[in-house]
Amino acid sequence: MLRSLFSGVTGLKSHQTKMDVIGNNIANVNTYGYKSSRTTFRDVYYQTISAATAATGDRGGSNASQIGYGTSVASIDMLNSRTGFAATGRSMDLYIDGEGYFVIQDGAGNERLTQVGTFGFDGDGNLTDGNGNFVCGYSVKELTSTVSVGGAKVDFGTKADGSKNGGGFLEGYTVKVQYVTTTPTDVVKVDHDDKVITVALVQDTSVTPAKLPTKADFQTALQTSSWTITGTLPKDESGAEIDFNATAIFDKSKIAVIGSDNDKTKNDLVKETTGKIAEEAKFEGDAKEQANVKKIINTHGEMKNIAVGTDGTITGEDISGKIQIIGRLAIANVPNPDALQHEGNSYYKAVNNMGVITYSAPGADNTGTLRSGGLEMSNVDLANEFSDMIMTQRGFQANSKIITVSDEMLETLVNLKR
Repeated sequence: MLRSLFSGVTGLKSHQTKMDVIGNNIANVNTYGYKSSRTTFRDVYYQTISAATAATGDRGGSNASQIGYGTSVASIDMLNSRTGFAATGRSMDLYIDGEGYFVIQDGAGNERLTQVGTFGFDGDGNLTDGNGNFVCGYSVKELTSTVSVGGAKVDFGTKADGSKNGGGFLEGYTVKVQYVTTTPTDVVKVDHDDKVITVALVQDTSVTPAKLPTKADFQTALQTSSWTITGTLPKDESGAEIDFNATAIFDKSKIAVIGSDNDKTKNDLVKETTGKIAEEAKFEGDAKEQANVKKIINTHGEMKNIAVGTDGTITGEDISGKIQIIGRLAIANVPNPDALQHEGNSYYKAVNNMGVITYSAPGADNTGTLRSGGLEMSNVDLANEFSDMIMTQRGFQANSKIITVSDEMLETLVNLKR
């Protein structure tokens, strides 16, 4: 039989595989998060008719003579190029603006990765994706009350009993810093009626121009000064009045100012600055290991106005109108995303040759931040796909001609004897 007949058959099979890949790419041109694939070919076995010989004193060298046996598919590669943001207007549709994958878990605990962030809460409070599987991340471990005043970030810590609702007693309060020239009678005053905490700090008038207090002075004042309480005292969860001087409220040793100390002249800052106290969360297992990534559950009951921040923090408004922190999404960082295996339903499976997958909050460890209100578009390039389709069609036709001509040659050979 003719070798060209077998070469033509391998060419037909290879080009058919490439057309299958092109067809799947075009079919998914509008599939959110889809990554297109490409097909590469390589030549296969060669028969050596004559080997290469070296030159001698009276004869020149000769090159080898080889006949090939066609082509085969070398690889089908996933193209992980980034693509555009498709706005949907839905707050729980999320786009990863950079590298990384959302972490999904099915009912059996099997982990999958995806870049399609069509999320929402079910009736039991579980955060799920469009396929009904659980979305993983970090749950809230502890809430603290913090405020940023004049560039200084103050952490008021948590309740002394370590309860989860640590900073809630300060919700809605404003810290006001006043710069004065003489030491006041009351350094820290708390007005519960107006929900204002006033801290008076003394300027250094021994130099010209007078220096404003440093961030360390702010910290010292909050930690060591006696607090003058005015107004109606608020009540805690048990109905007891809250006294800021009582050790049961918060641990003053946890009051800290984050940032370096900078002396600033009175010309650099206004003489009065304020900051609104807000709740911030510390999350359980906020680390790189897979074991720390769990499904996210809303434990606050019915919520509205649910939103996701760029760092993956999920917040919502409960029935009382209070903003609650529900959890934080995790992002998987895959060293070799080209090795991911398609699982269908826009999922990828972790297999060999990917490297060690690490997990972090969006925006950390080289992962992308999140954008709410849209999804990632397919990266299929229709112009490229149609061009490849034409070349694949012509290649298939050319290989079919090889088979046709080889058949005619064999027919001529058979008809030599009549």
